[in-house]
Amino acid sequence: MSIVRLILLSTALGTDLFSVTLGLGMNRFRLRQILKASACFALAHVFLLLTGYNLGHYLGYFVEHIGTHHNPFTSDSMQNWAGMLGAFVLVLLGINMIWGNINEDDEKVCVRAVNPLRGLSLMLMAVSVSLDALAVGFGLGMLDVDLILLCVILGIVIFLIALTGLMLGCKLGVMIGQRAELVGGLVLIVVGLNVLL
Repeated sequence: MSIVRLILLSTALGTDLFSVTLGLGMNRFRLRQILKASACFALAHVFLLLTGYNLGHYLGYFVEHIGTHHNPFTSDSMQNWAGMLGAFVLVLLGINMIWGNINEDDEKVCVRAVNPLRGLSLMLMAVSVSLDALAVGFGLGMLDVDLILLCVILGIVIFLIALTGLMLGCKLGVMIGQRAELVGGLVLIVVGLNVLL
């Protein structure tokens, strides 16, 4: 594959990520958190692509040397399951953001929403938006691809997409004001439902 095709493939894998980070960014995070989260999204994409690639490569080798057999884990079925799991996580995080925003105004309730760019929340978010890379890697595992170049390009492109989405989301959050977290949560729910449908 040419460098241009690898860039286009990486950009296509980051389209969902851009929508998600735009919504997340409305929480107005610090630059350090944004950089760490962008790196985490990039690493998750590369890791899952490599995992899928190795699975696809092994399956291709197995089919070539042992013979054809029925494989219940096709690229399409992996992508469907990955999409459903990712959509579920997005909807839950969107609901959590809305809940946190509503409860901020309620003096009786002292519940604080979980920061989606820290710890386990960040890891779950990174994996959920990277699951398409697993399916794509599975398909690429049966092709002749320069894996190192693909990983470098994918990592850079995904990092830039996440960084752009989070920074734009922060700017939108400042413009929208106190209800930015509410809007961000709604964006995540809409993206998640769109993936399901």
